[in-house]
Amino acid sequence: MFMQVIRCLVARVAGLLSPLLVRRGSTDGRVADTRTHSGGVAVLETEPEGHRLQYLGHLVRAAGPGHSVVITGREASESDEFRTYLGPETQTVLLPPNTSATMSAAIGAAVDSGMGTLVVPDADRHLAAVLWLLIRSPALPLEIRLLVMRTPEIGGPERLRPAMLAKPLLVQLLRTFPQVRVSFLTDAFGIVARRRGYPGVLGLPDPVVVTDEPALQPPDWLPPADPEAVRVGVLGVIGARKNLPLLVEAATVDPSLRIVAAGRLDPEIREYTGTPPAQALREAGRLVLVDRLLSPEEFAAALNHLDVAAVLHDNDAPSGILAEASLRGTPVIVTDGGWLARVVRSTGIGAVAGLDARSVAAAARVVGSNRNHYSAVARARAVALGTSAFTDGLLGR
Repeated sequence: MFMQVIRCLVARVAGLLSPLLVRRGSTDGRVADTRTHSGGVAVLETEPEGHRLQYLGHLVRAAGPGHSVVITGREASESDEFRTYLGPETQTVLLPPNTSATMSAAIGAAVDSGMGTLVVPDADRHLAAVLWLLIRSPALPLEIRLLVMRTPEIGGPERLRPAMLAKPLLVQLLRTFPQVRVSFLTDAFGIVARRRGYPGVLGLPDPVVVTDEPALQPPDWLPPADPEAVRVGVLGVIGARKNLPLLVEAATVDPSLRIVAAGRLDPEIREYTGTPPAQALREAGRLVLVDRLLSPEEFAAALNHLDVAAVLHDNDAPSGILAEASLRGTPVIVTDGGWLARVVRSTGIGAVAGLDARSVAAAARVVGSNRNHYSAVARARAVALGTSAFTDGLLGR
């Protein structure tokens, strides 16, 4: 029923737009193709934090020296993440501050830089703006590659929001323009190949760098291994969706759990760590907090030496931590009902828990006590990981 509604809406809107496209395009009703054929690629990202900036690094390196430009804001360009994942040699164009027309400015910057393709790896917030620009100027001299990062399904674990209905419609309308290619971000293993509501849209696996890492020494802040304890970690940018309070509650009911939260804490999580439950664990030495961006080496070392990685996201989306853990043979626990549970059940790299403290604690104990088994499965599954499917899909190679 949902797909029938989407198809009807797309057909109705496309019919209303077709006279406009004919007037602005060629006389046979097709949009005139005035795209450039430069090999250069412009990449747009304005968020200063999180692993989105890793995506920029993958794309810039894949494009090759001198064939790319990053279009961003000053805050992002001066962030720790930008310095870590891109570096000072990256060719950068800064957008005006507080622009209300980010996409229009980005297209202008890409054209002025002589690039033939604009890639938007975090396109969700820009879909309507891109559609409006193409309606006004359907013969833009650029190929546009859009990656939709969040595709929650109707009836899934997330509450229904207007964006869940509007986004599929916007995507299908954008796909009617010949210079636009839309993909969705899927899990790094490629388990979820299709998303309901996005017919014909290709999934690109979350990119993970596979390297021959030497034996990594654990960071000095990581609690030492203890046969009587299970060290459970939450790593990366730690926001509300990573459910640190649920993990703290699990440790409160199970004294064998030791919690490690390492990475930049969002303000609400930083505030939570001062509450009585978290403070009690900290005072008992059972909650370790490292509130800062971890270097790639420090992140890898911590993940490698944890007993279990907790990926207790409450949204219906993939997670790069799942693949990073698998690469290092670290089993995971996830919550039931969404994308992550589907991946874990399909791959066998960990256990699925309910959204309650006792279930999370039980899953952590089971995985921790059978770590060797889950670790072997995780390493075997890691052979499917890499970055090339992601970069080739967006760069068109």
